[in-house]
Amino acid sequence: MSIINDKYVLTASAVILVIAVISLTGIVPDPSPNAEITGIASDVRTTANGNTFVLTDSHGSETKCFYTEEVRAGNVYTVSGRYSDDGTILFVSRMGRG
Repeated sequence: MSIINDKYVLTASAVILVIAVISLTGIVPDPSPNAEITGIASDVRTTANGNTFVLTDSHGSETKCFYTEEVRAGNVYTVSGRYSDDGTILFVSRMGRG
């Protein structure tokens, strides 16, 4: 049997080719896109630099956020900002009452 006909060699070659094309062309999506969310603030905690809080939207999805100004639990807010590089927290740049 020829190495070219081996399905494992062909599969591995295809995966390597796809990874090379993605890394060379930069078509990987930005992991920290801008976001706008409306929801109810909860679990507000004050830090030395601002406030962290959880924003729960109408679908029940929770987003951990950071904002430099006061946030009150139970209030509805519309926030916009950028996610951290690892996508675990939204750094709020604008916030308004919902």
